[in-house]
Amino acid sequence: MVLEDEVFVSSMLEMILQDQGWSVGGPFRTNRVALDYLESSRPDAALIDFNIADGTSAATASRLRELGIPFVVVSGYPKSMARSEDLRLAEWLDKPFSEDAVLRSLTHALEQARPAA
Repeated sequence: MVLEDEVFVSSMLEMILQDQGWSVGGPFRTNRVALDYLESSRPDAALIDFNIADGTSAATASRLRELGIPFVVVSGYPKSMARSEDLRLAEWLDKPFSEDAVLRSLTHALEQARPAA
């Protein structure tokens, strides 16, 4: 799932994921639409921007955490700006980013979410 309100960035994230064989939910521009999507879908992971069209992504981050869906915050803002604990606990990837950095961050989030064997 991608939650990002900048068209260029969301297209780039979508392309990176699709090139790796992932199906992509979204991209979504607002919490409202992302939360609607999460009512009926359970993505394996999410990439979410901090500052989106309807404020911060705190509501979506909270719902993702409730559902146990790992996510990475991809943002040009520093992590210190986050007031939501769900956002502060998440892995953050700074913009601008490379394809490798996106994949490393997402892989790390997925590994952290996996139960210990």
